Amino acid sequence: EKSYNKNKFLKEVSEKLIQPPVLKTGDTIAIVAPAGILKNKEAVIEKATTLLKSWGLEVVLGENMFNNGKHFSGTDKERAADFQKALDNPNIKAVWAARGGYGSVRILDRLEFSRFQAQPKWIMGYSDITAFRSHMRKLGIETIHARMATATQSDTTAMMYSIERLSKGRLDE
Repeated sequence: EKSYNKNKFLKEVSEKLIQPPVLKTGDTIAIVAPAGILKNKEAVIEKATTLLKSWGLEVVLGENMFNNGKHFSGTDKERAADFQKALDNPNIKAVWAARGGYGSVRILDRLEFSRFQAQPKWIMGYSDITAFRSHMRKLGIETIHARMATATQSDTTAMMYSIERLSKGRLDE
C-alpha cells in the first residue's frame, strides 16, 4: 500500500501546469468584478489598490465594476467585457477578483481564451471565481486561490497572513 504524500502530489500537479510569470515591480494587476455587486465598496477597492501600489505594482480597475446589475456588478455583457479586456491586455500580468458571490459562471461561455493561453497571467480569487480557476486549470494554466480584493477591509490575522504570503510570492505553502 502506497502512502499518500499531499505535498508531493501538489508539486507533481503544479509541475504539469503552466505557471504565469512571477509578478515584479512595475507590473500591472487588473481588479475586476465578474460576480457580485460592489455596492458602497469604493473605499475598500481603494484600500486594495493602495496595498498593491505599496508593493510597487500598477493597478487598473474594470470599467464596469461599480455598475449595478441588480445582484451583479453590471450586466453579464459588461462583466464579461471587463474580464475579457483584462485577459487580452498584454500589459496586465494578473487579474484579481474584487469579490465572489454568484455570476462568474454566467459569463464564462462569453469569454475567449486564445490570447490568455498565448500569454498566461495570474487569475486570483476564490468562491464564485473558482469557475474561472477551474477553466484555467483545464487549459493547463496555474491560478492562485486567494482572498478577494474586498477582503482587504479586514484587519484579521488571517487576512494579514494572506497578504504577507501573496506579497512574498510564496505560493507553495
